[in-house]
Amino acid sequence: MTYVVLASGSPRRRELLEQIGIKFDVRVSEADEEIAPGTKPHQAVEELSYRKAKAVWEELQEKETVIGADTVVALGDQILGKPKDADEAKEMLTRLQGREHYVYTGVTILTKEGKRVTFHEGTKVTFTPMSREEIEAYVATGDPLDKAGAYGIQGEFAKYVKGIQGDYNSVVGLPAGRLYQELMRIGRAGAPKKAVIFDLDGTLSDTIQSLTYCGNEMLKELGYGPFEAKDYQYFAGDGAANLVKRALRASGDMELRSFDKAFPRYKEIFAVHCMDGVKPFDGITELVAELKKRGLKLAVLSNKPHAETIRVVETLFGKGTFDVLQGQEPGLALKPSADGVFRILEKLRAGGEEILPENVLYLGDTGTDVLTGRGAGAFTVGVLWGFREREELLENGADALISHPAEALSFLTED
Repeated sequence: MTYVVLASGSPRRRELLEQIGIKFDVRVSEADEEIAPGTKPHQAVEELSYRKAKAVWEELQEKETVIGADTVVALGDQILGKPKDADEAKEMLTRLQGREHYVYTGVTILTKEGKRVTFHEGTKVTFTPMSREEIEAYVATGDPLDKAGAYGIQGEFAKYVKGIQGDYNSVVGLPAGRLYQELMRIGRAGAPKKAVIFDLDGTLSDTIQSLTYCGNEMLKELGYGPFEAKDYQYFAGDGAANLVKRALRASGDMELRSFDKAFPRYKEIFAVHCMDGVKPFDGITELVAELKKRGLKLAVLSNKPHAETIRVVETLFGKGTFDVLQGQEPGLALKPSADGVFRILEKLRAGGEEILPENVLYLGDTGTDVLTGRGAGAFTVGVLWGFREREELLENGADALISHPAEALSFLTED
């Protein structure tokens, strides 16, 4: 998505869109900007950004994606908008002296189809104290009169800014990084989906009992452990070697002196017990069946060794259920490298399927999985029934989160 309509006449917002490479036209919104008393600042900017975007979107004869934005300065819950004259500008700047305040910018994206994404960013700002003469001199430049809170952080006023905590560009008037990511997410979501790639442990299959048993047996032989299943949820996810290293460090072997003995032994134990207690998560079998019914190509990408990946998947789902199975192999970088995704796509293309990264729905339960899918350019969904928490998935940039496998069907789009 590289073309939008900006529902704002702000030159600063235009500059930020140009800076991040978004092509745009400008249509200034005439939306009502009155806000009900008692409205919180972050609620106000979200509501106003939506009104502005909606007003312009409804005026367009040929619909395009529209961006509306609004920025306010807030002292606590009190909103400081644009001053109506020089006296009010002086009053605002005087009130801001010696106090932390927040700048909130709300953004609404209305797609061609009318789908809405609204968000806000809040940034804390502190000033170096200004004398009365400095305030009057700054107001005399005329710069504060068209700016929320009576100052522009990017201009002459920069010499009075002591510090910020948050997004600088949001204070200028548009959180450009967040906006870009949201636009790209919308683009990934809208592309037709032709393939679904699953992580294995924690996404397709509940393997924690097997991982816990194998890890604890290995540790017991070294005089360490045991650990609980909840610990192995964090040891796992980045390949067998990293699982062993994390277990050893948790046991006190910070320099991994036992690794050369522990890792081969873990692999021996795992080769025998990799299916102990392993089962599909509730709803997974039904999701896989529905995806196949709809004609999508299915693949598994795991940091588990390749042979064990095949064994687990084919035991649980049968041979031929998935079009491509890809585990850890020599020469293939572990996740979060996206190399495994590209290898899967190469194998699908070899079978006559022309599938691009944006045609892929990627499902995983860890931050590593999210980084893998996003790195490949796939629409990446974090699953909440697996090994890790919501916060980890969001922090690593999941495009969406789901709590049950059937919810994945909502992200499928057709040509």
